[in-house]
Amino acid sequence: MTGCEGTMDPNMGHRQAPETERRMTALDDPSIALARDAFASYSASVRLRVDRAVDTWLGDKLATARALGAEVRFVIDALRSLGTRGGKRVRAALLSLAYDGAGGRGGSDRVVDAAVAVELMQVYMLVHDDWMDGDLVRRGGPSVHKMLGDAFESKSLGDATAILAGDFASALAQEAMLSVEVAPEALLAATRRFARVQHDVVLGQVMDVCAETRSLSSLTLPKVEAMHAKKTGAYTVGGPLAIGALLAGAYDVSAIDAFAEPLGVAFQLRDDVLGTFGDPTATGKPRFGDLRQGKRTGLVAALLAADATKGTAALAPVLGNPAADDAACAEVASLMTASGARDRVESRVAELLELARSRVSQLGFGPEETLVLEGAIRALGERAS
Repeated sequence: MTGCEGTMDPNMGHRQAPETERRMTALDDPSIALARDAFASYSASVRLRVDRAVDTWLGDKLATARALGAEVRFVIDALRSLGTRGGKRVRAALLSLAYDGAGGRGGSDRVVDAAVAVELMQVYMLVHDDWMDGDLVRRGGPSVHKMLGDAFESKSLGDATAILAGDFASALAQEAMLSVEVAPEALLAATRRFARVQHDVVLGQVMDVCAETRSLSSLTLPKVEAMHAKKTGAYTVGGPLAIGALLAGAYDVSAIDAFAEPLGVAFQLRDDVLGTFGDPTATGKPRFGDLRQGKRTGLVAALLAADATKGTAALAPVLGNPAADDAACAEVASLMTASGARDRVESRVAELLELARSRVSQLGFGPEETLVLEGAIRALGERAS
């Protein structure tokens, strides 16, 4: 699938979204720049450690697999390719930050295996998600089911082994989590939360997949947000933060959950915007993929709320149609802008970010961790990829 070269630009002839204008102005605020830099620096240091650790975990398994034959090696090699192919390691950074913020002994180096665990969980979910959505590209390279289909020269075998690859990544994630050397009661609490995260994500994925079978007339932005809270918020923000705090021995994570829920929903609503208006070279995914896959995103819900008649007519030839052409997709994007649907989603993202920001002080983190967390709020809610 390609972008919309040679077709109508969905932004052309329309003013910039107000929230976008406000964010651009806010970039001049020195305190915002300081927070951004603090999070960028912190996450870069975590990413360096976790990149090495993920490669080691998967590399060790690949070495063991050589004795089990080429087929097993194909599967683990595909996982290693995806798991070490970029990725911001945001989840690992948030887990490490919460461990530090909650006063974890020995610093976040002590819980690097837990950071690996949340990243391997992400790999497992991406593998299954790409297969369910039929996506052939992930993080700028082939998805796992595509790699395996090519390796086995069989689409059906590639699909089957991709499911198993995801399952294997899930097992590795659990093994990594249980390798963390902290107090047994802290590890037990964190592992229970780790299991709950996976539980929530699976339920959210069921909601997402089955949403495509329901009438568009029943779609609302609150329903989309409820799905996002389960599917993405649980394992992108709330889960990693809670796990990090629990590993540090902070067993009451209610304040973290209250902070994380709006931030997690804002993260996914921002992802909805990027799925239609983002630059594929930055997102690593094809433009208009959400529309072609029939995703009931926040943008789709907002468009229908703004103008159900025009929205339904414009979506009819596009939503859920893998062969929809770029011109038809661009027409939907233009309508999302002209109708105010994009503005509404952007405004909702800003509202949720402000709610999360208002709860930071309740976490009890020190000044340094609080500054990093402020940068994380902006990185998650205002990102371009």
